[in-house]
Amino acid sequence: MIINDCKKIIESMSMNEKRYFKVFINKNIFGTQNKYLLIFDLFNNNTLVNEDLIKVEIEKHNFSSKNTSYDINYLIKIILRSLNEFHNEKTISLKFINYIKSIEILFYKGLFDECLKLISKAKKLNLKNENEELTLELLNWEKKCMGYSKGFYSAMSINEKIDTYFDHIREKKEITDLYYQSYYLKNNVGKIPNDDLLESVKTLEKSSVFKKNITKLHAIQSKIYYNLIQANCSNIKNETEKELIALEQTIEVFDNNPFYKEENPLDYISIYIRIVDIYKNSDNFTFYKKIEALRGFENILDLQKSVALERIFFHTYQAELEFLIFNDKISDALQLMQTIDKNLKENKFTIEPYYFVEMYYQFACLFLANNNLSKSLKFINTILNEFSIEDRPKTFVKTEILNLIIHYELKNYKLVLNKFSTLKKKYQKSFNLNEIEKKLLNTIIKLATNPYGINERVSFQKLIKKIDKIESIDKTSSNKIYLNYINKKKN
Repeated sequence: MIINDCKKIIESMSMNEKRYFKVFINKNIFGTQNKYLLIFDLFNNNTLVNEDLIKVEIEKHNFSSKNTSYDINYLIKIILRSLNEFHNEKTISLKFINYIKSIEILFYKGLFDECLKLISKAKKLNLKNENEELTLELLNWEKKCMGYSKGFYSAMSINEKIDTYFDHIREKKEITDLYYQSYYLKNNVGKIPNDDLLESVKTLEKSSVFKKNITKLHAIQSKIYYNLIQANCSNIKNETEKELIALEQTIEVFDNNPFYKEENPLDYISIYIRIVDIYKNSDNFTFYKKIEALRGFENILDLQKSVALERIFFHTYQAELEFLIFNDKISDALQLMQTIDKNLKENKFTIEPYYFVEMYYQFACLFLANNNLSKSLKFINTILNEFSIEDRPKTFVKTEILNLIIHYELKNYKLVLNKFSTLKKKYQKSFNLNEIEKKLLNTIIKLATNPYGINERVSFQKLIKKIDKIESIDKTSSNKIYLNYINKKKN
């Protein structure tokens, strides 16, 4: 709906952008500008805006309200024009596009030599960005201008260069496809049977593009995706050290290309948070050094600053929460959780459901550790009712396990047995529970089946002895919560 579109755009604007819009509209529109300023202010100053409210306010100021949809649509056009002007020099791509616009205008005026001077400047600018798609458009204009000002042979020489850029674009397309495949496989660990995943990884790694030396790749994006494919494959194979090396090499590509880094901050943040996730199992100094480095990234941001800042907040605090849980600093984690929850309530985070599921799961874990079952259940129900398994498969299943534990503690034994039966039907074929989860669930189900005939304390003492025999236990916050819970029950 056009009203919602307009509202979202205005909500996304910074104070400087709004101030510039008001200057822009007074400078560029005459006669009825007050009507559009009025509608703009309605959206800007009111949480709830609908067509009836707009009509009433327009009529109050003696403007026609016959076609409010047209007025709102035109307001959006004005806002976008002002944003284009406000940001026209913010990124290399925007500067490059401005050159192409100027070249096109001068071309139609017959100023071919002047066009070629601008093309020369644009080429130097694009060296910092390596945008092959925009370079192709520039070459087409250069070919036209050369043909009219320098002759046929000059135009032909430019046309021959186009094949090279097509090859670069094709290479980038192929490696991007491989990256998407690897990312899909990584995100479906626990959902697709492990043997099938590993077989798909083998097929992916045999690709001719993937076998190329990274130094032979032309685009910055291709080098980044090349490393990320390796990181994703290592993640699937549970090779954490190799994954970390590949991720840090990816960050190195960004750091060696500062213009690309500044103009693709969300990509940089998403990769860096994966590094932080791996360092959650390290010491305090190393972990917090990585956290602070990511939080300091905001100092170089401009155009995407507000979007990037909310992601940095969300990711770093989520990682810190997991770090504290894993290191048994439950009181510190509970205090941090209050800060996070307050921010979640006060700010509208436009971030993927994938991350909300993980955050709410950590909240549920913390409340369980603090023996606050009702609040733990509140966040469990939020995940199970408001999200789906596709949003975050592994964490969604762990939430189901947590749900069983809570209901067992609440002595809802029949519900525990029913939920366990459903859990097996839904996930047994696709998800492999870890050894702690299997043994914990087996103990809970036995106790729920005969709650008054089996000694609970003895059962959990036997359980901890079985867990002690497990050769290696994954260092995750969820396993830490399970162990804390079991140790409390055995005493």
